[in-house]
Amino acid sequence: MEPYTPVGALVISAYSHWHGAKELWMNAHRRPKSKINVSNMDYSLAWLIPCLWALMLLPRGSHGFFPNFWSKAMSFSWTSSTHQDITEAAILNVTLELFMGMRDQRGRAMKALDFKGKTLIADDLIYAYFGSKVSPKRFRSAIIDVVNANAAMDFQNTTRNDPPLHFDSENIWTANRLLLDTRKGIVQDVHAEHYEAAREKLGKLLHSLQDFYSHSNWVEMGYRKVHPEILTPGKDVSSIAEANVPTCTDCGEWTCKDNILESFNKRKLLTTGYFGTEQEKPQGKCSHGGYFDESTHRNPRGGINKDSHSPVFSPHHYLHGDAAKLAQEASIKFLRELWKDLKDKHFMRLLNIGSSTGLSFVIDTTGSMGEEIMAAKLQTRAIIEKRRYTPEEPDYYVLVPFHDPEFGPVYKTRNPDEFWTFLNLLSPLGGGDEPEMSLSAIQLALMNTPPHSEIFVFTDASAKDAELKKAVESLIQERKAKVTFLITEDPSRSMVGSSRGRGRRELLPANRFDLYASLAQNSGGQIVFTNNENIKDVSTIIEDATNSTTVTLFHIQKTATGVQSRENYHFQLDSLLESVTIHIHGKVLYFEITNPAGRRQSNLMPNGPLGHITTYGHFSKVTLRAPMLVGQWMVELEAQDSHTVHVQGQSLLDFLYYFAVPVNGSHPGLYKLDSRPITGVNCVMVMAVTGLPPGSSTHLDQVTLMGSAGRTLGQMALQETNHTGLYVAEVDSVPEEGFSILMSGRDGEDRPLVRTSPQVNTPVDCHMEVVSDAPLLPAHWHKITVSITNYGQSQEYILMSKNNGGLPMNVSTLRVQVPGNETAQGHFWMLVPAQMEPGSTVTVSTQATSTEGEHSNFAFLQLQVTEPAEMKAVAGPNCTVTALEENCSDELPCEAATWKATLRVQDTVGVKEVRVAQGEGRASHGADGQAERVLYSSDCCSMDAIILVTNRKGRSGTCRFSAPTAGSGRPVGSRSRGSRAGSWALASLAAMLGAQAAVAFAG
Repeated sequence: MEPYTPVGALVISAYSHWHGAKELWMNAHRRPKSKINVSNMDYSLAWLIPCLWALMLLPRGSHGFFPNFWSKAMSFSWTSSTHQDITEAAILNVTLELFMGMRDQRGRAMKALDFKGKTLIADDLIYAYFGSKVSPKRFRSAIIDVVNANAAMDFQNTTRNDPPLHFDSENIWTANRLLLDTRKGIVQDVHAEHYEAAREKLGKLLHSLQDFYSHSNWVEMGYRKVHPEILTPGKDVSSIAEANVPTCTDCGEWTCKDNILESFNKRKLLTTGYFGTEQEKPQGKCSHGGYFDESTHRNPRGGINKDSHSPVFSPHHYLHGDAAKLAQEASIKFLRELWKDLKDKHFMRLLNIGSSTGLSFVIDTTGSMGEEIMAAKLQTRAIIEKRRYTPEEPDYYVLVPFHDPEFGPVYKTRNPDEFWTFLNLLSPLGGGDEPEMSLSAIQLALMNTPPHSEIFVFTDASAKDAELKKAVESLIQERKAKVTFLITEDPSRSMVGSSRGRGRRELLPANRFDLYASLAQNSGGQIVFTNNENIKDVSTIIEDATNSTTVTLFHIQKTATGVQSRENYHFQLDSLLESVTIHIHGKVLYFEITNPAGRRQSNLMPNGPLGHITTYGHFSKVTLRAPMLVGQWMVELEAQDSHTVHVQGQSLLDFLYYFAVPVNGSHPGLYKLDSRPITGVNCVMVMAVTGLPPGSSTHLDQVTLMGSAGRTLGQMALQETNHTGLYVAEVDSVPEEGFSILMSGRDGEDRPLVRTSPQVNTPVDCHMEVVSDAPLLPAHWHKITVSITNYGQSQEYILMSKNNGGLPMNVSTLRVQVPGNETAQGHFWMLVPAQMEPGSTVTVSTQATSTEGEHSNFAFLQLQVTEPAEMKAVAGPNCTVTALEENCSDELPCEAATWKATLRVQDTVGVKEVRVAQGEGRASHGADGQAERVLYSSDCCSMDAIILVTNRKGRSGTCRFSAPTAGSGRPVGSRSRGSRAGSWALASLAAMLGAQAAVAFAG
């Protein structure tokens, strides 16, 4: 089937164009000026100089196609295909093929003709297959995950300058090995149901795969089909140019045509361009090219990249369309093969295609919790029986029990009958002191529940592990999860005793549930106080919340301390809603609901003109009658204490959002912040809107940052970027206090519509990256790298790291001074026990706290233990000395004479690092066909050398050699020694100890 192309034309207003260009100009003039050499251009680009100056100021690096939609505006390259365009097109095409081979919910098979001549849009595909009962939100979320992981390869410290990750500097053989290894990791993650990790790997793989067609000479050799050996299991890439083979001729123009040697292309050898100075460009080799490539200063000048249609960035811009088409075809080909390997069910779950959200329970199992456990069982049984074999059937089930002093384990399944068995085995375990390990259990549930989910906590006790509050809040915000508490205890009670099954009588603080109230408020969840008699009825809110089309229309949680008050709350209902429920709970003495026509109904009238009201203790549920009037509704209430009003409905119109910062340089684009928004920093809010009615004039025009108690902290205009429901809003300065997001616009009849994401975003003052690029092996130390970027004044940060398995770490706390607008990097080492099961998961949490700031930043990293047998099959690097030359002489001081060695290193997974272990010389390395070439040079004072070569799996090997001493009669010798498991472990331990001695930080 011929691939369809999704919409990709960027439509940003003229004001936005000018505003962005003006900002670039202003940024340029805030910095010292320097001369820009514009000679040797085939046409004038003087008008672009201010923007070029701004673009050159941020991170460099050779990357592939531009990262995402933002790149087009920043580079004035409106018609270029970005990694985002190519990746989305591939995913949507393969999803359509998937649906064509299956029967939809009405028993019909989708046909390609249904989409002939149409733009492929994610929402349309989901609606066409599932109908209106399934929201496209989860599918859109998965696509965003893959696209952002793809783009991050151009921005992250650990990936942007690594040549094999971008098929740069002729690292073709190693790059392909990394692709095959990543492919294997995706399959392993999916079978272990680590879908988020698999999506991240998928984005990275697609980035590298797409870069091959942009950076190599495959297109220039005349090929218009995908390379048959790239990313093909069981095959190595052959016909790669070796290090001593010239590939390019000089080009002094912006546009370079025929600068690849004709004689070279006729040999059908592959080459890719060198970029910058990370790996020195050998004589006669091609550069990546473009204004920001420093390697073009060395002959041959010019370059061969096809990243964009702009000659400023891409010397082979005229071949950009051909390269982009092949990159898309290669991406589709890989996704088809992955689908074939994973089968339908796993492939659909990888891309979040399909059913609703799930059920996640955290349940207190102390002796007083019998009624609560029964309520959870009844709700689960009702949901299973009602939704089984329908699009609304939960896709996963999570259960985490807790009491004092234990919590867990996590029971996680996609089989409803198996989950029912878990629940049936749950029973009250006896009494104990009132505080329980509830936050530890909530944290465990959050780590095992997909993003955008709701977790329900059943308890009658306060938290014993309150020190985890900040970590849990951070995890809630990262996963955009809601946490709702169902508490069978009167918070005003000051004493609890054996009547509640908790042993001895004890005095309890009046504010003991404030922590739960805070977590519920910050997550957009609810906290409902009830009793054993009403818990079964109150727990029906679970069914309301676990539908994939549930959207939040209004949410407020007001805290008071015994003060009676009257409040009026307004919310908007629109024409795109199917049903609406209102939850009102707390010590509310009276409430009344008013519709836009002025009709009223109070809680004294269970069945009235506006809806049906049921009340259980301090909890009331209002189900509005259809048809509901469009417009502004009001809830007026009189409360004696704290209370919550939560309005939700069923609608396909919803939104996802994230914060990103513009990154300039050779590959401009938007870099998604993995952490929370950074206070005081200009950023961009990216909003993906789902469920926009096709062909209607419904539009969205504003986003509001809402503070506590409904205060407005800021409003920004929403600007549409294309026709797939992708919007952006420029945030001039992130507020210092927490805020939630409210999106507003007008429907097709120009009536207001509103959606809200009630989770509170708590700003932080730094950005964190936590990565690990080596396998997690039993009986080995494992390095974890932490990068901290400080966007404010110079500050000292305290880093703390721990893991959920209690694995030993070399240190748990580090201190580091990070200058303003700079990044510091540090390392923790973790010992994996020899008895740890392969496939098990370890979660590492790292906290960064400024010694002067109030906020803490958290980052979480999930790692999977690798099977040791896989690593035993990986040999260490093997090297051979291929050339030695020297001019050492007794007539010259040793420091005035030099000797050199050339080594050829062969490795099964690719070389990561080369270090001089003995000797006073310097070593560099680069690709050499299917191997690696190492160049060593030293003065003649140091005549022996040992080179330590480490591959990308952490295995090390040594190469020992000596200078050819004239007249000594000593033969020129070379010895190659690959590492064995013991020496590898020793090298890892030595590296770990060395890292400790060096305080583990480099600014």
